[in-house]
Order: sequence, then structure tokens, then C-alpha cells
Amino acid sequence: MSFSPESFKTVSLSKREMYCIRMLEAGEADSEAQRIALSAILKKLCRAYDCHFIPSSDRETVFLEGRGFVGQQILKILRLDPNALNALKEENSNGR
Repeated sequence: MSFSPESFKTVSLSKREMYCIRMLEAGEADSEAQRIALSAILKKLCRAYDCHFIPSSDRETVFLEGRGFVGQQILKILRLDPNALNALKEENSNGR
């Protein structure tokens, strides 16, 4: 069984979004570039806000859900109450 194009569909990233993601990775992104990069990652690459259901294929639905899960985990961290974040025990002090 092969996956349909819907499984791999992403909205094309603009040149600016691509540069902002690269600057984010290099640690050189200013606040605007960070917002652009994060928005592109969540909305276009992870499709965090999309419906991932493909009626004709459970496998494709699961594949898209995996993609969306990454975005949901990022959103979860972004929306975490600062008090809850401060209360978390530092589990990995080396940043990996």
C-alpha cells in the first residue's frame, strides 16, 4: 500500500520562512524570525491545527497523527503554566 500525496502535503514554505528556520537553528534568529519559524513549523510542517483523518486509509491517518503529535508537544510546552514549569525537576542538565 502506498501513501497518497495528502499524507506528505505541506503548504510550501516561503523563502523568508526557510531562512528564519535556518537562523533559529543557528541561534541567530531575532524575536520576529523566531515567531515566523515557529509558526511555519507548527502550521505548515507539523500541521498541528489540521484534521489528520484520511477516510480511505488508517495508515495514512496514523502517519499524519504522528506529524501532528510533534506540533502538539511543542504547543503543550508553549502553553505550560510558568509555575508548573518552574516546579519541574531538572531531569537532564546537559540539555539533550
